[in-house]
Amino acid sequence: MIEIRKGPHGKRRAGFSLVELAVMLTVLLTAVLAAMRTQLSSVDLIRTRHETALAAADLRTAVEGILRLPASSIPLAGGPYAPDQPIAEFDGLHLNGQSIVPSYPGYVPGGPIPDPLPIVLTLTWTDYAGRTRTLRLATLRTG
Repeated sequence: MIEIRKGPHGKRRAGFSLVELAVMLTVLLTAVLAAMRTQLSSVDLIRTRHETALAAADLRTAVEGILRLPASSIPLAGGPYAPDQPIAEFDGLHLNGQSIVPSYPGYVPGGPIPDPLPIVLTLTWTDYAGRTRTLRLATLRTG
């Protein structure tokens, strides 16, 4: 059986007071806003992971293209993989402002090509939030 209590002035009291409702709504609103912020952060992380995965795939593709060539023709000035010059086929390919630049540490242009030839590819792009991002991949080419 439901019992309805009488308040201090003899009036019947049932339900919630205005203060109790305000506190409950404040707690509920705080929880909903926290859940929304978590979802937005999750979306940002997914975008960042997607862009980084695209950058890594493009770097691997560029390395495969370089490694198919004989070592003597890789770092030639004016060639497709010239030192410190962007690789044209990857400019703006998948990411905003994307550019892949090869470098060959220890190699002096015009000098003998070291064996093994160190190759470092640096990919830079502007992410969805307008930040400049960089990813590097290094390998060696022998013979």
